[in-house]
Amino acid sequence: MTTSPSPPSKETEQKVNSSDSGESTRTITQFGCPKYSSRSQPEPKEPSSQQQQQQQQSFASRAWAYLNEDVRPTHFAEMQLVLLTFCIGLQDAVSFPDFHAFASNQTGNTVFLMLAIALPQFNPSMFITANIGCSLGFFLASAWLTGQLGHIIGPRRRLWVLATNTIQTCLVFTAAALQFQSHHTNTPGKDLFESGSLEGWDAVTGTRTLLCIALLASAAGSQVVLSRSLNMTEITTAMATAAWLDLVIDRNLFGAVRKNKGRNRRVAFLAALAVGSLCGAYIYREVGSAVAVTISGGGKAVVLGMFLCAPGEGRGKRQEGDVESQRQRGGGNENLKEGKVNSDVMAKEGAGNMKGDDGSGSGSGSDEEVEVERRGRGDEAV
Repeated sequence: MTTSPSPPSKETEQKVNSSDSGESTRTITQFGCPKYSSRSQPEPKEPSSQQQQQQQQSFASRAWAYLNEDVRPTHFAEMQLVLLTFCIGLQDAVSFPDFHAFASNQTGNTVFLMLAIALPQFNPSMFITANIGCSLGFFLASAWLTGQLGHIIGPRRRLWVLATNTIQTCLVFTAAALQFQSHHTNTPGKDLFESGSLEGWDAVTGTRTLLCIALLASAAGSQVVLSRSLNMTEITTAMATAAWLDLVIDRNLFGAVRKNKGRNRRVAFLAALAVGSLCGAYIYREVGSAVAVTISGGGKAVVLGMFLCAPGEGRGKRQEGDVESQRQRGGGNENLKEGKVNSDVMAKEGAGNMKGDDGSGSGSGSDEEVEVERRGRGDEAV
């Protein structure tokens, strides 16, 4: 037999229906209602020191992975190399009038060095042998050191690219500071070139001048190696002879813009070199070489910041891997569908062969008799 529940006592009803909010809350809490109970809502906890440390470690690991990925040769990298070419144009436009030697154009320096050996009487009116030898030697030494270390570390690793660009930028700014201290203007070099007198000898040679040439040539040599490591041989950032030749013999010289990437890179490189040299010449004529070298260092600093946010090879590989996996998945689904269709076809053919075997076993020797028997069986079934 069932017993009816006992009615609530008057004391409980008074607690529940009481007008006092505090008593009502305590009574509902005593009933254990999770919706209205304050105990059921946990207080937010502050992250512990261990969690904060894990977050910091994860950020550091991501940053380290970002710095160790390879810089991807994209259109963004092309813009960086074109800007570096403009900076080289500025340097060479002021280095030859000042020092009678090029900072990066080692083709001209090689020719002048041979002339200095064969015709020493033209030193220093036409060229200065010490300056030419210093530029060529430090250019080759810097290129050798950067290239060999790049083979060990990774020529396109972001950390290595940032480190080499930082060193190059510091070298150029140091050379600019030396030129400001030497008060280099266009007057000493111009007088020495035109008259051959030695009154301005101290302004175009000496220890400080050799140091300035060594800094600029070292930065240029490292920069040329960087452009080669990015797999953009059309933009050497320094030498223009090969670019001019490859441009004029290009079979698709007048082709569409989007279909000839090599031609576009050579045109951009040559234009940047010409514009940079022209701007350097005007700056040299108006305010002197120190300002032009300072502007060149500023351009290299901008490129340094651009390399910090340039797209990396790791992200590109992930995207390509995702696309490839999707293609493989899609191909797998298509293969499954084709396999299913082929199995259905084979099953139908097998059933037809079995029926054919049954018909042939009944004594009929031709396909027409087998077909007649099939139709007869169908009529009987109906």
